[in-house]
Amino acid sequence: MADHALDVLEYAQLLEQVGRFAHTEAGREILLSLRPKSTNQAITSRHNAYRDAMRLLETGLRPPALSAPDVGPILQRLAPNGATVEGDDLVLCRDLLDRSASVRQFLMREELAALPCLVELGHRIDPCEQVAAELHRCLDEDGVLLDAASAELRTLRVEGRRLENQIQRRLDQMSRDPMLKDILQESFVTVRNGRFVVPVRRSEKSEIAGVIHDHSNSGQTLFVEPTETLPLGNELADARLKERDECRRILGLLSAGVRERGGAVADNRTVLAEFDALLAVATWATEFRCVLPTFGSDFRLVGARHPLLEYQLKNTGQSVVPLDLAVPQDTSAMVITGSNTGGKTVALKTIGLLSLIAHTGLPVPAAPQSCFVRFRRVFADIGDEQSLAASLSTFSAHMAHITGILNDAQRPGRTLVLLDELGAGTDPLEGGALACSILSQLTQHGALTFATTHLGVIKTFVHEHKRMSNAAMRFNMSTLRPEYSLDIGRPGASHALTIAERLGVPHEVLETARKLMSTDQLRLEGMLAEMEEDQRRLSSKEREVQATVEEITRDKAELHLEMRELRRERRRLLHEAYQQAEGIVRNTRHQMDSLLGELRRQGPGPDTAAGPARQKITVREEKIDRALEQTAPRPEAPLPPGSLAVGQTVWVEKLNSNGRVVEISDRGAKVTVEVGAMRFSMRSKELGKATEDIPEPETQVKVTRPRASAQLSQEISLIGLRVDEALQRLDLYVDRAALAGLPQLRVVHGFGTGRLRRGVHEWLRDCPVVKGFRLGKQGEDPGGAGATLVTLR
Repeated sequence: MADHALDVLEYAQLLEQVGRFAHTEAGREILLSLRPKSTNQAITSRHNAYRDAMRLLETGLRPPALSAPDVGPILQRLAPNGATVEGDDLVLCRDLLDRSASVRQFLMREELAALPCLVELGHRIDPCEQVAAELHRCLDEDGVLLDAASAELRTLRVEGRRLENQIQRRLDQMSRDPMLKDILQESFVTVRNGRFVVPVRRSEKSEIAGVIHDHSNSGQTLFVEPTETLPLGNELADARLKERDECRRILGLLSAGVRERGGAVADNRTVLAEFDALLAVATWATEFRCVLPTFGSDFRLVGARHPLLEYQLKNTGQSVVPLDLAVPQDTSAMVITGSNTGGKTVALKTIGLLSLIAHTGLPVPAAPQSCFVRFRRVFADIGDEQSLAASLSTFSAHMAHITGILNDAQRPGRTLVLLDELGAGTDPLEGGALACSILSQLTQHGALTFATTHLGVIKTFVHEHKRMSNAAMRFNMSTLRPEYSLDIGRPGASHALTIAERLGVPHEVLETARKLMSTDQLRLEGMLAEMEEDQRRLSSKEREVQATVEEITRDKAELHLEMRELRRERRRLLHEAYQQAEGIVRNTRHQMDSLLGELRRQGPGPDTAAGPARQKITVREEKIDRALEQTAPRPEAPLPPGSLAVGQTVWVEKLNSNGRVVEISDRGAKVTVEVGAMRFSMRSKELGKATEDIPEPETQVKVTRPRASAQLSQEISLIGLRVDEALQRLDLYVDRAALAGLPQLRVVHGFGTGRLRRGVHEWLRDCPVVKGFRLGKQGEDPGGAGATLVTLR
């Protein structure tokens, strides 16, 4: 990319804006060094890294602090063999290793496994654990060696403290001696040049034998080390020299350890800086509502905003007007026209800067529908190119720069060219003709060109060229102010006289100007102004219609949700009512069955006595069954006749769930459906079309074989149930009994009409796990003939 284009489009200022979100100077330097790339691999690599950083922010996880000391100069001083640095320098290296370890631990978290670029950063970090542990063992926070750094250092420091205490006690005794009260300036002990001394009046110095080490600022006080403490002082000095030598030895070992891992230490700082830069980009992208750019064959901007302008307006409480622009198919040049101060140059800079941002791999401040074209080169001729040093006028400077662009545009690869005020600075006829020729030449070279102009000859030329398109910045004729939005496919009027009038130019001056303009010019300007106003009104109506459509769509969606909830509630209430009715019927049957049993037990000839009653009960049961069948809830979307098939998913109204058809019998009247891990028999009219909004229940089946049959009762009562309900419960019970290893079962069905007993016996004959069964004997088996004894295989 041309350096001139980077300067004109304020690319460096954009990087500085992003860099302000970095926490470290090293991270900021990485961002300031970014440059646009033209290869797909380089751009994609950056995209992936920034995408992962943006996703990290979305998780809400807070990374550890990234501020790390610059250890580069320290590592340079450590480079020569045998070089040693001080403890505070080693503490800086230790802090970097600690920060690196915490960042690595964060990046290797399981929650970030789906962010490969960040995981790769974590793998690149070498926390140098042994070096860091040794630095922690030997140094405190200020870089002072701890006693634990070595046994010798501990011994020397203990000896030094012992000697200090002994000297201190002797000098304290001396300072409190009444005989020396007039000799000593003050009764305290201090240290000068590493030696313990007492303050002595200069006039009394001959009264105390010793070595003078210093004097006060006034010179009236001498600091004397008495002779009697000299031997102890010498011992202390010797211990301190040995301590110093031991400290140098330890610092040398620690320095050697850091030097051996110096490459890893430096790499860690680089990784922390890179991570900081990624987070800065992600934070900036969030702040400015950016998205990762998409590249394709069509150039399209949707909701594009100039980030520098947006930041500037935001600080003043204003907002930038987003730019929408789509280059039509087979269009190689677009000329933007319209009023002065209407935003043409801003549109040009937005196109250029966002293209540079996209080629840098950074997120762009635009909507996701935007699409960019890959360019090998970007050129921009924007602003006043006048050069006094080169003796070039504005027009000459522009032409010199455009000449270079024309030459470079012939090279292989797509080129983006931005030309502001094309054809200006000279005679309008000549400038217009030259501008048309430049546009034509760039189109032939395959460049994508965006230009701005006020010249009508260029507007006409572009309108008649198949591969060029006009675009106009909107201008509100009612308020006489620009609207800073773009209309594609038509030229715009300059509104020079209108704007001059708004700015206070005298009326007579404007009238004279209008008289000097040709009739064709006035007519053209008027037509363009009318077209612009019509377009503005049409766009306003379109926005109103779109808002109405969106409102209707929202209302429709809300009504749909309400209707669906009402249908669900209706279905639930019907289901509850039906279950209550079934419960009442079940209790009634149980009572009737109990009465019949009582009759059989009370008198002789129970069959004769109970016959009429049993017949009446049978008629009543049939009526109840028909009534229940008529009142049973029906599916809202019944199945078409003959559409049932094995394997089909259907809606089971009674269970309020989807199920799968596993068997069809009785010419399609009866169906066995599987819901989860259970199977149910029912009539086909109770089934409907499967619903998408009610998922099938998830089931997990775990089969175990109990160790003792005591875990499951050997008896099941089916009294009071309809035949189909009883068989469903019996099916489940027999399966469990077989798994539990029960040898025999007792099925209580009562006497009743005999329908339930016959249904049970038919089912037992077809059951593969049943070895045999027999009806209970009166007086021998509990329940007599009201129960059936079953033997399992």
